[in-house]
Amino acid sequence: MVYSKLVSIFTALAATLFVAFFVRDWFVLHQCGAVQSCIEYSSDFQNITKFIVTSIAALIAFSVGKLKFAKRDRLFVQVAFAMILCADFCFKILYNYFGTIENRDNFITVGIVFFFIAQMIFIYRHTRVSEDDWSFPWIYCIPVAAIFSMAFLTYFHVLESFELMAVLVYAPTLFCSLFVACRASKRGFFPEKNAFLIMLGMICFTCCDILTGVSLLTGEDHSTREIIAAVSNNFIWLFYVPAIISLALSGYRHHR
Repeated sequence: MVYSKLVSIFTALAATLFVAFFVRDWFVLHQCGAVQSCIEYSSDFQNITKFIVTSIAALIAFSVGKLKFAKRDRLFVQVAFAMILCADFCFKILYNYFGTIENRDNFITVGIVFFFIAQMIFIYRHTRVSEDDWSFPWIYCIPVAAIFSMAFLTYFHVLESFELMAVLVYAPTLFCSLFVACRASKRGFFPEKNAFLIMLGMICFTCCDILTGVSLLTGEDHSTREIIAAVSNNFIWLFYVPAIISLALSGYRHHR
């Protein structure tokens, strides 16, 4: 592998912070039974450290420089990580420190939109067969169809929740991204190690988002459903951190 010392330091720092907030999450669950019901115990530590880890992953993506796998590929990775950073800024900073009862759902919706854009970029990146490939990925038809479906349902007032519409558009897009990521090695453009990191990153990303969905769909009281929500919430970053680190490193040049 061809990594700079700076990237190695970034990766080690992300791993250290991950261990710290992962242990803290479970300590909070042990103390009060449900993270979402004990936000005062959760404090700023988890929110800030988690956002810092996302920022570190973005720095890894933007530090590729001359160690890039390919010039255009570097651009796709960096733009995608700019979107991921904006999404987590909505979830971890705006939602927790600027959110009110009236606008918190808006921050979630905007965050999902940023993740949607990131996945669309990853889909394009992972379907290319060469550095000069400008072809339109046919699988884009699925998220585009989802967007038109939501617009149709909104027009006829079947759906009025923007957050739900964003989720219903993002979900098929995520699975399309997972599908093309798992097939990246067969397209012949990405070297074996890069393709493996892409597949690993998207598998972890999908697991993370499934757990996010489970957490959001459960209640906020001290019931069994809330415990399920809290446990799911604690495992989200167990998959999310490897996902974003793997995808960031997939833009680097590796020995064949």
